[in-house]
Amino acid sequence: MSESYDWGGRREFLREAGYALRFNKAHEESSMHPRTNIMDAVCADGQRVVLKAISVSEHPHEAAISELLSSPPHVEHPRNHAIRLLDVLDDPEDDDVKLLVMPLCVPFYRPVFDTVGEVVDAVRQILEGIQYLHGIYIAHRDCNFTNIMQDPDAYPDGNFHPASPWMDSAHVHRSRPIPRAECWPKYRIIDFGLSRQYDPSHGPPLESIILGGDRSPPEHRHRLECNPFPTDIYFLGNLIRSLARPTWWPGGVSQAPPHRPLSFLLPMIDQMMDQDPSQRPTIDEVVIRFSCLCEQLTTADLCLPARPLPFIQSLKHRLRQAKRVWLGIPPFPGFKFFRPPTPMSDEMRCFFTQIPCITAPPPY
Repeated sequence: MSESYDWGGRREFLREAGYALRFNKAHEESSMHPRTNIMDAVCADGQRVVLKAISVSEHPHEAAISELLSSPPHVEHPRNHAIRLLDVLDDPEDDDVKLLVMPLCVPFYRPVFDTVGEVVDAVRQILEGIQYLHGIYIAHRDCNFTNIMQDPDAYPDGNFHPASPWMDSAHVHRSRPIPRAECWPKYRIIDFGLSRQYDPSHGPPLESIILGGDRSPPEHRHRLECNPFPTDIYFLGNLIRSLARPTWWPGGVSQAPPHRPLSFLLPMIDQMMDQDPSQRPTIDEVVIRFSCLCEQLTTADLCLPARPLPFIQSLKHRLRQAKRVWLGIPPFPGFKFFRPPTPMSDEMRCFFTQIPCITAPPPY
């Protein structure tokens, strides 16, 4: 939504609907969500949830797609990683606004990735989630790192602040998450405001360019319309590339060399980010390629640090790994990588890759 949403003015309406807003302490007023259309609340049963105010005129498909993915048979499917929609409320003062209620999650990049195995599991789940969406002909159209979340399993006592998860729930002390390798959280895909579902019988889709969180796809600079499925692949490639590079580099992360233990992902990333959208692989082909790459990894590979570490942190990392080996904690959750049972037909591959586009007129 383009304007700030008046959560305080809806406090009583939300309370009657069963959702108590935060702000029990005065100092928490300064800890707001980055997006003003987002607010957290607590249900009558104690469950912590997130409320999202959406404009139906601006995002007419968001509620419908979220409801579809949260209803049978999709909601029970193990490869469906879409955030579950718990409730939809009509705004009492604005007919154009709906309030979506979802479980409270935390950003997928907190806590920091400790091992290669943790990165591999995150990538595997994200690819799996987008594969499920593409399998029912939904293009996300904005799958960047801000729209990937995770269940708060890394905070086993729930002691984190909903708007600032690096702080405790009272927003006084630092939160203390456990490593992902000790809980293996499930990752969630959120924000279907730009998403669309298509009918494959109508041929490759053609959509006007809408800029989301990642504005680097080449087709967004040179075209007026494009097929959104290859752009989803580009977004995913860029997201995975950010995980394969150090978190800091003098010239910026995009200029950083790949972290050696994760460099096995680079050939796949290069394919996913091909400058020609029609030459990018489909999500099924990406999953197969990723599966083949990961099958070559050893237990020692999965235990390597996920980012370059100075000496003291490297020593602490080795001690953590030794402790996990002693306790029998696996470096990767037991999971057999999914492979599509049959190859995709030429007709369906055309639907997911070909771009019947209108190019921008030459500048004068």
